[in-house]
Amino acid sequence: MAYIFNHFKRSNSILWLLLLLCFSTSAQKRFEFSHPQMGTMFRIILYAHDSSTAINASQKAFIKLDELNLALSDYREDSEINRLCQKSGTGEFIKVSNDLWQILKESVKAEKLSKGYFDITIGPMTQLWRRMKRQKQLPSQHQIDEARAKIGIKNIIFNSKNQSIQLTKKGMRIDFGGIGKGFAEDEMMKILEQNGVKSAMIEAGGNILISDSPTDTPKGWEIIIKKQKFYLKNCGVSTSGDAFQFVEIDGNKYAHILDPKTGLGFSQPHQISVIATNGTTSDWLSTALYLMNKKEGEKLAKQLRIKVLVD
Repeated sequence: MAYIFNHFKRSNSILWLLLLLCFSTSAQKRFEFSHPQMGTMFRIILYAHDSSTAINASQKAFIKLDELNLALSDYREDSEINRLCQKSGTGEFIKVSNDLWQILKESVKAEKLSKGYFDITIGPMTQLWRRMKRQKQLPSQHQIDEARAKIGIKNIIFNSKNQSIQLTKKGMRIDFGGIGKGFAEDEMMKILEQNGVKSAMIEAGGNILISDSPTDTPKGWEIIIKKQKFYLKNCGVSTSGDAFQFVEIDGNKYAHILDPKTGLGFSQPHQISVIATNGTTSDWLSTALYLMNKKEGEKLAKQLRIKVLVD
């Protein structure tokens, strides 16, 4: 069985998935489910021996997705991360869930590896960009400086004894936009595997996570990225770029992917795809590498042993 995915980005990126053949010679059957969340559509394609196994596993995976959205969304004022941000600058340590603890840990690691090009504390700048997009007007240097003053991964303090977090700078906002979907896919895949599904693909707005390939295609899921064919399994694929999410002001394009060092979206259009060991890593890496210069990006890719495709 052959699956072909044409991978383009959205602001998240847009991925067009074309299923060429939809039959299986194995005892397992193909099932597909979808669920809107995190501003996009999450799609699960899985193989199972019967519909009850497939439905049960996918429903549990989507329940986990909804739980993660309630924890990680910066759009919902009642989300766990926004409730934590409301306590920023108070000196309080706030006990957090396992999910929030783990993604914060991964995000701090990503910031260090990327030398600051990936930074979840960029939330104040994200708020400026959303306003800029609505008003079609660049923020002033004063506004940018004010936002940058609230940014810095060093302002996240971990207390491992009781799994609590302190945000030391008042007005901090956390933005998981460059890692949240990949993290969610990883957690959803764990649920599928725990419920008897060994061969699955999860796709969400430009991010793909795949486990073992279908039994009738042992060398992997056939995926095409930037006109190149790959046979992949047990990995994550993400693409970042400004083909669909940007604002144009005075004839200049500004991508939705913000540079923590300048506070503005990148103004030179390009796209980058990453194949990594899991969804979390591929997600944040595609964001970081999009912003990094070629030499820095190649060094990081070599260090992490990942595949990078640049358009």
